[in-house]
Amino acid sequence: MARSFQAEHMRDDDYGIQESLKAPEKILSPLCTHSPATDDTEHHLSTRESRSSARDASPGRWFPDDVYVVQGSSEIDRVRQWRHSTYHTTRSNRTARKPSSFTLCLPTSNAHHIVTMANQTTYEPPFLPSYTLKPVPQLVPWLSDFHLSLFLPVAAYWFVSLIFWYIDKKDYWSQYRIHTPEEFKQRNRVTVGEVLRSILLQQAVQTALGLCLGYLTDAGDFQGRQDYDIVVWAGRVHRARDAVPWTLALLGLDAKTLVSNIQTYATTMPLTAPSTAKPMVLLSSLVHPHVGDGLTYGFSSWEIWIAKTIYWILEPAARFGLAIFFSDSWQYFWHRAMHTNKWMFRNIHAHHHKIYVPYAFGAFYNTLTEAFLLDTIGTTLSLMLSGLTIRQTMFFSTISVMKGVDDHCGYRLPWDPLQWGNEQNTAFHDVHHQSWGIKSNYSQLYTTFWDHFCNTVCQKGEAEMATLYERGRVWARQRGEVEGVMEGEKQDGGGR
Repeated sequence: MARSFQAEHMRDDDYGIQESLKAPEKILSPLCTHSPATDDTEHHLSTRESRSSARDASPGRWFPDDVYVVQGSSEIDRVRQWRHSTYHTTRSNRTARKPSSFTLCLPTSNAHHIVTMANQTTYEPPFLPSYTLKPVPQLVPWLSDFHLSLFLPVAAYWFVSLIFWYIDKKDYWSQYRIHTPEEFKQRNRVTVGEVLRSILLQQAVQTALGLCLGYLTDAGDFQGRQDYDIVVWAGRVHRARDAVPWTLALLGLDAKTLVSNIQTYATTMPLTAPSTAKPMVLLSSLVHPHVGDGLTYGFSSWEIWIAKTIYWILEPAARFGLAIFFSDSWQYFWHRAMHTNKWMFRNIHAHHHKIYVPYAFGAFYNTLTEAFLLDTIGTTLSLMLSGLTIRQTMFFSTISVMKGVDDHCGYRLPWDPLQWGNEQNTAFHDVHHQSWGIKSNYSQLYTTFWDHFCNTVCQKGEAEMATLYERGRVWARQRGEVEGVMEGEKQDGGGR
């Protein structure tokens, strides 16, 4: 692993410890350069200009354009700015090409280190490992992941909508249909052709905005720092472990006595019960008051295991949870505001409520203003706030579109996975599209949290709603019969 200098340091924002730095005496890696440390020296990430001067000073040495080098310093603060400044510094020079990879050279070690300050000894976790970032390989060789993230939600909309259109056409599972075909014809105030034209225009505008946003941010995923991030999390777990003895002391428990009792109990366990002894050893390692008693080398296996679990499972889950919560919150309060404010409803949202009998193709039948405000801005902010990667964005956006289409499909399908275990489903949202439920059930997409929190869930019972739905079916059937009679009379009159 590349190392730029013989040094000891730690990121205080990752571990909360003191920093120590020893200036190197010689270059340890051909990828990295160093000049003797002075009072004014500082870490910096070398750009094309500094690499050129380094080449001039060291003829015959190779300094690749795509490697960013950390130089010797008495401070580490600038290194922390690398993740935000390196790539954008390069982009500020419009003649520079986008790097295919770049390396952060940091000292590495497998052992803890001792820093003595003011007669106090503290123990530092291992150094952070160096890493090289490279673009994540594309899922589709001829299409970038960013462009794929724009294409998949559009494709999902048409794919799922066509499935429900085919179910309608063949009249499959009519027992699960919320509304009758006659209601679809008589109650909706907009034709299918108008809906499709509006959807196509909306998708074209949103895709164009997405392309512009991607160009401005130069969106893309990089890989190579997994080990670095796992070690960071291991350090945080290590810190939490350090706090266990002090927490026990606040509860009136002595950590040394407790761990001694646990170890004694573990040694008395029969050899045939290793599954019982293992938790005892783990608990012993948790409460062992090692800080100030001795030097612990490296992270334990359980600390690494917890760090990997956090990095690969819990952290992505938390990001998805944050994206869902923000998206639902944004949709709920803007949606409710459009029903509360008469001007907003008349000029922005009434367009969508021309559909009294929801169907899949009409899920995103909105004005461009509503589509931009609720979908484009809301989704963009939720993705930025949660910090989802391009791959995660691809998944989140596609599932969101599929959920939106499914919520308008008009079928209570018991085997539909998008309707499993969640009150926010087709039946819940269909109530909102009825004249008697339009002032309730504002939640959209994932959860009904805000409807329950703000007490805007429809208060009508199942029997009352069944009666109201039946009244709508009867009205549509009678209107259809009247129109049929009128059409027959018209044809008879034309025949004469």
